[in-house]
Order: sequence, then structure tokens, then C-alpha cells
Amino acid sequence: MVNLVIVSHSAQLGQGVGELARQMLRGDSCKLAIAAGIDDPTNPIGTDPIKVMEAIESVADTDHVLVMMDIGSALLSAETALELLDPNIAAKVRLCAAPLVEGTLAATVSAAAGADIDRVIRDAMNALDAKCEQLGLPSPSAAKPASAELSPDADARSVAIVVKNPNGIHVRPASRLVSALSGFNADMWLEKNGKCVVPDSLNQIALLQVRCNDTLRLIAKGEQAEDALAAFKQLAAENFGESLEPAHADTVVTKVPSQVTGTAFCYTPFSPQVSQQPVASLQIEQQRLRVAIQSTLNDLSELTALAEERYSADIAAIFSGHHTLLDDPELFEMACDVMREKQCSAAWAWHQVLSDLSQQYLQLDDPYLQARYIDIEDLLSRSLQHLTGESAQIPAFLRPTILVADVIYPSTVLQLDPKTIKGICLRDGSEASHPAIIAREMGLCWMCQQGAALDSIKMGDTLTIDCVTQRITRAN
Repeated sequence: MVNLVIVSHSAQLGQGVGELARQMLRGDSCKLAIAAGIDDPTNPIGTDPIKVMEAIESVADTDHVLVMMDIGSALLSAETALELLDPNIAAKVRLCAAPLVEGTLAATVSAAAGADIDRVIRDAMNALDAKCEQLGLPSPSAAKPASAELSPDADARSVAIVVKNPNGIHVRPASRLVSALSGFNADMWLEKNGKCVVPDSLNQIALLQVRCNDTLRLIAKGEQAEDALAAFKQLAAENFGESLEPAHADTVVTKVPSQVTGTAFCYTPFSPQVSQQPVASLQIEQQRLRVAIQSTLNDLSELTALAEERYSADIAAIFSGHHTLLDDPELFEMACDVMREKQCSAAWAWHQVLSDLSQQYLQLDDPYLQARYIDIEDLLSRSLQHLTGESAQIPAFLRPTILVADVIYPSTVLQLDPKTIKGICLRDGSEASHPAIIAREMGLCWMCQQGAALDSIKMGDTLTIDCVTQRITRAN
């Protein structure tokens, strides 16, 4: 049996990851403990080795304890905790380098299914494979899916179902599926459109990208194959543990006004200009990039905590996801390759790498995923500011204001004051973008894809924007 400890700089983030992970559990199949933040009201962001030690001790009644960490001092605190622990307990502990959110969810499902410590670690470390495949990005994992080693044969039996879950087989339904099938003595494969995976981990199932109305087939052979097929059929009949009914109306609060009036502020997102200038030392440039990335990761941790404090765990998850995306060694290595090839600055190389990634998102067919390009632009702008030392801030406003811009970054929207910013009106942008989601959560009127309608708007104009009719009215 494997229990987990979550170590994070942010108490809110740690609790949020713990809450997500516990939704994957039934009973006491895996215990979770959280050691997050420090007991300093004025500066709560940080990690405490004593907290980590106590968290490990609280779940040490097991074969192994796996410690999941975010960044920087989280690793140092975990290592210090190991030195403070009783040696018999310390011998049970393993530290995991997987991304905190995705890795913890994958590890929780794997541990709850009874996997050994090595398998739990492997599932956690491969937690980004499905996301990378969906986005058309190289996998950070060298490991191949188990389906590469095994394949069904003519002796196998199968059951096919049509998925009715509105969001497909996402994390929670997938965890139910792993749990339901884990106890059977049978070889099993899940198949969708000719692609097979072994359904023994969250990551494997996510690789299939099963959506609503997709046909999903379980193939099984072995001593308990029929029992496994029956369990799969029953679980599907129960919609994998999810209700298909919409949320009750009384739980939905509509905070966004249909129409707002304010003074126009013409805004341009800031991003430092870079040039392909030669550099004297590649090592120095690489170190500068490391520092800038780490500073940006620290920013994202603070934004995650801010979003959790002011709004919701869903908004916080946006910036936690940004943290996971940026904390990818492959991005750094790609930038280093550019620096070596072009003999250029870290800023220029980093701009090339993230701009290429942004374009990859823009070329996707799925509008929801396509809208994620602005997240990459946000990360690029913030990290370039750390690299160059240049920065710019939106001023504080004293009266009702409507921001008018081509596009806007999600981190910018989060830091707006809804007491004075009443609406956002964009030339481009997307209703499916994270800035739009954040704006609606804040109660801001959001309009995008206004194009040439913004050409005549000047700084200081009095505007009325109507989100229902998508009309802009300027006072004479």
C-alpha cells in the first residue's frame, strides 16, 4: 500500500490538489496528507520541513509514502524532513519529481488500485503524456504505453458501450474505471477507434481522449475476463459514477451584467522587444534563463494563491496549469539548443521557442484548445520581463472603466479590480479563452471579436457595451 504527501508553497494550492485527489478515492485505499505554506500571515508562501515531517508521520502506517512536491524549496524541505524522521519511517519514503497536480492525481488513482511503489511513481512521472499527445507536443516521458507491449488476440472477449458523460471520460470517471477493473485476474485493453491502451492507470485511459458519444470497448481474456466485462458494463450503465443531470438552477449565480458603461482605456499588452544579438557567454545566458523561468514560476504560484483566495479553485487551476506547462525541462533545453545554434541571447531563444508553441496552439482544429495560445503569450511576456528587467503595469482607475484592446492576458485579467473595471472589449480574443473565463467569474462584461468596430474608439471615450447584443455605443 502506498500513501501520499502533498508539499506545496501555497496552502490553498496544496488543499486544492488534495481535494481533487480525494475525489479519486473510495474508502481508505490511499491516505493523503498535506504540508503546504508556512505559518506567517504576512508572507504565507513557502515550505516548512517540520510540517513535511509531521505529514509523513501521519500516513506512515503503510508500506511506502510517496512525497509529491511543487518547486524549489519544496524539494529541500522534503529532503530535510527525511533527515529529521525516524530512520525506520524514512526508509519507507520516496520523493517524486512528477508535476504536482497531474502527477498527484495519477499517483492517487494508481495507489488506490493497489499498485506497488514503483508503478505508482511511473504513473505519476508519465502524467503529462496524455496532455502532450492531445496538444501534438513531444512526450516528456520516454516510457511507452503498456499497449505497445501487449495487444488483444482472437481468444479475447469484448463489450462495447457508448459514453454518455457530457465531458467524456475525464479524470473522475477514469479513476472509477481504473478502480473497478483493478481487482480482476485478466488481461484487459480499452479500445477506441482502433487504438488500444491497458486500463490500469489514469494516464493510459486519458491517452484515448474519450468524449461524449464515443464508442468505448473493453477487451478481456483470462480467468476473470467475463467478470471484468460485466463490471465494465455495469459501470458504464452508471455513467462511470457521474450524474448526467445539469446542476440545479439555484446553485448557479449569474453575476455578469448584460450591459455596462464606463470610460474607455485603450490598452496594449506589454511584452519586451528582443533582438538576435550575439552574446559573449552561453553559460551565462542559460543561467539567466533558468533564473527567469524560476521567477516566472514563483509568479504563477502567487497568482494561483490569489485566484484561490479571491475567486475559486477552478480559476486557481488555470494558473496551476500554467505552472505545469512552464515547468517543463524540454522547453529550457529547446531554448538552449537555439542559443547554441544561433549564438544568441536567452531572450531571443526563449521568444523563438514559446512563439513556436503559441503557433502550434493556433493551428489546432479544436476552438477550445486553439484559444490556449494566449496563455503561452502570457507566459512569454512575463518571463521576458524577468529576463530583460523591463515591465509595465496597468494603472489604477478611479472611475468605471472599460478596457479596449486587441487581446488581453489571463494574468492581467486576474489582477484587475472589478470595482472599477466594468468590462473588457477586444478586437480579437475568444469566448473559450482563459481571460474570458476569468472575466466572467469576476463579473466583468466580456466582448471579443469586435474587429474594426474598435477603430474609432479613443482613450477617454464614454462607452456602453452590451454583451447580449454584442453592440458598442459611444456617447456623443
